[in-house]
Amino acid sequence: MSIFAQLETACASAVERAFAMAFPSALEPVQVARKLVAAFESGASPAGRAGRRFLVRMSPADFNRLAADLPYLERQWGAMLARLSERSGRPERTPEVCAEESEAVASGTVTIATEALPEPRELVLRVRRGMPQGARLALGPGAIVVGRDPACDLVLVDPRVSRRHLEIVSDGAAFRFRDLDSSNGTLVNGAAATRGELGLGDVFLLGDSELTVEPG
Repeated sequence: MSIFAQLETACASAVERAFAMAFPSALEPVQVARKLVAAFESGASPAGRAGRRFLVRMSPADFNRLAADLPYLERQWGAMLARLSERSGRPERTPEVCAEESEAVASGTVTIATEALPEPRELVLRVRRGMPQGARLALGPGAIVVGRDPACDLVLVDPRVSRRHLEIVSDGAAFRFRDLDSSNGTLVNGAAATRGELGLGDVFLLGDSELTVEPG
């Protein structure tokens, strides 16, 4: 974010806080949703693709009024950001949302802070688009193969996927992928690739099937 954008954001926050102190009103969930969208779109994850946790800070009065509904609201706000993450095309772990109270926040307003999520200990490969949709395969030690062949570890129902299309190997320290001379090739994060290191948030396109690397 540029210095001018930072100044504009600071000024807007100051005006909003002053207005809220002069004309206090109850904070509504839709206000939080708008702030979350703005915070999501303003920058990338502070830890690359490890993902972000969005801290929704509100006054004690607003926090107590919404307390009974906050678990539900946090899930809904998180699902909204997850949809934005998928549409953005930026590989990133599913965002988390956590509400907390702060004496520094005026009633009727909200501030959003972000922090890095810890790196997951385990990874899975999930079929985000294609068949079987939603199928998940844990990435562990050794090698796994993805393709149409029923003997593959992850079997895709896609005529544009080769019988043995992609191999993923772990040496205990890192995961590496290799295209197995497939007919239609492999795209990783939108670019053609035959081999390389695999990481959290990577998106693979095999034929018409889209696979994502997610926390286990």
